[in-house]
Amino acid sequence: MSFNCVLGNEPVKSLLTHTLASGHIGHAYILEGGRGIGRMTMAKAFAAGLLQTENPDAHPDFTVVTNQLYDPSKKQDTLLVDTIRNLKREVYIRPYTGDRKVYVLPRADTMQAPAQNSLLKVFEEPPNYCVILLLAENANAFLPTIRSRAQILRMRPLSQDQVKNYLIDQKQLSQTQAQQLSILSGGSIGKALELLEDETAVNLREETLTRLLTLSGGNYRELYDFIRFLKQNRTSIDFVLEILLSWSRDAMFQKLSPGQHHITNTDKTAELSDFCGKLTRKSALRLGEIILKYQKMIAQNANYSAAVLCMATEYWEEIHGRNYRS
Repeated sequence: MSFNCVLGNEPVKSLLTHTLASGHIGHAYILEGGRGIGRMTMAKAFAAGLLQTENPDAHPDFTVVTNQLYDPSKKQDTLLVDTIRNLKREVYIRPYTGDRKVYVLPRADTMQAPAQNSLLKVFEEPPNYCVILLLAENANAFLPTIRSRAQILRMRPLSQDQVKNYLIDQKQLSQTQAQQLSILSGGSIGKALELLEDETAVNLREETLTRLLTLSGGNYRELYDFIRFLKQNRTSIDFVLEILLSWSRDAMFQKLSPGQHHITNTDKTAELSDFCGKLTRKSALRLGEIILKYQKMIAQNANYSAAVLCMATEYWEEIHGRNYRS
């Protein structure tokens, strides 16, 4: 297994390749980035180089640390302090076949303070043969003492083209289907593959944008239909709001500096252009702020029906001007 298995994130691959070549190996690394962008694949490629093996999963000195590894009854996603204590006992056993042992901790940023403090003991006095790779969506979730003793490598989302080409080459999808999933994935192949199994996701995006675009016509009926649509999709509201936020950002970039920013909804450029033609520069700035405001309110358990009614009404008024109803 090599870094060729990892799509994108060339700076991180280059740094780790140089690290292997130089022999100056740290005892701890934090691979930070969104879910599904290749953190585990990057970690395994690095482990393959450290252990000099093609298949780290089959190597006795490679371990992916989960709660169930030590106690099958513990199925929590959050890494528990007991799991870290078991890890510590293993760390100080010398490698079985080579010069190093590699431990990968998925979802390491879910560790609470007691678990992190327990791991800190290893970081303070690490055996020279041990390398620990912490996979995290947010490195700031770690205690400062953990961050200061590990090298943080930030992985970025992939481009739409990288995700699209992967889906075409590896999953034999059509250009249209691959493009739709690449847009929804947010640069995460993992998320794209999840969406591939969920046929409703693409349809929901289409309906969301269709409902949104009708708001620019100025008819009250379309506003009421949009509110009803939001109420009916309460269980999927997080996904719907991400679609609305993505569209609002595209509208802002297109209106304020066309051609200078990456547009997410690349399959809807004609519709986006028509939509932006009905906006002022000020309203283009406001649309995203409206979605973010009500996204936060809904996350804080505000009255759902009232929140989506107000959000839709504010959005509609911003498109048509605040005095439109008068």
